[in-house]
Amino acid sequence: MKLYSSAYNVWPADDQGRLDFITGLVGFEWLGGLELGYADSLAWPAGAPSDLPAIVSGVPGTTGHNAADPDFGLASPDQGGRDRALEWARGEAAGIARLVAEGHPIRAVQLHSAPTGKASVERFTESLLEAAGWDWGGVQLWVEHCDAWLPGQEPNKGYLTLDQELAILDEVSAKAPDAGWGLVINWARSAIEGRSAATAQAHIEQAAASGWLRHVGCSSCSGEQTVFGAPWADQHLPLAGTSVAPEGTLLGAAEVAAALAAAGEVSFGLKVGLRPTDQPASVKLAAIDENAKVVLAAKG
Repeated sequence: MKLYSSAYNVWPADDQGRLDFITGLVGFEWLGGLELGYADSLAWPAGAPSDLPAIVSGVPGTTGHNAADPDFGLASPDQGGRDRALEWARGEAAGIARLVAEGHPIRAVQLHSAPTGKASVERFTESLLEAAGWDWGGVQLWVEHCDAWLPGQEPNKGYLTLDQELAILDEVSAKAPDAGWGLVINWARSAIEGRSAATAQAHIEQAAASGWLRHVGCSSCSGEQTVFGAPWADQHLPLAGTSVAPEGTLLGAAEVAAALAAAGEVSFGLKVGLRPTDQPASVKLAAIDENAKVVLAAKG
């Protein structure tokens, strides 16, 4: 079993430190690819083999822009906010197409139904269909489900529900069948939505049954205050049973095994945050490896 690593959230900011970190990361036998984060630019990370598969996630830019611009998002009912998000996503498409042209095997891009608290099914459908007509270099277009907006509950992302996103995928695939549509479930983000590990498992089962599930991200959360922050914060907590996991982290070996069994033949990723954030690269790499081995052991 191979895993995509979303280690961009913990790699060093300085060039030499990042190079050393990535060189170590790509040495792990379990590494099957990288998840790269797109904020406003995209570059192939130095130290990564040019033929290493990758997935690009637009969540850093989506959440960053939406935090400063509450109307920003591909699902925004505000035309100005949606236009700003579309222009930003065009830059993402151009960056991905450039990497593909350079010979990097980008598998897919993850798109998100922002903004927080007011995402529109109709506007997200329109945005996805528009994006399907752009040059993405042939990569697949996946929707990553994040915690949905629920009245009376403090959201992390607060986007559309899984039911809504699955219905949208049915619609856009009928109108643009060649875009390589799919859905991504991040275990923690679904657990945060339902305040329960059971919600994450239910979402994986529902997405798999729909036929749209393409990728599952292994990332944990907690209903308790931890060194990572408030209860139910989307901070990519390490997996239960590892030496770097805080008390109360919900995703452990049993939950991983259930998720893998329910997901079926899709790809899997690992995204864990680490505290303190200024640990040496060697310590971070050991922690990531320890977490990856929980997933590998659960696969059996």
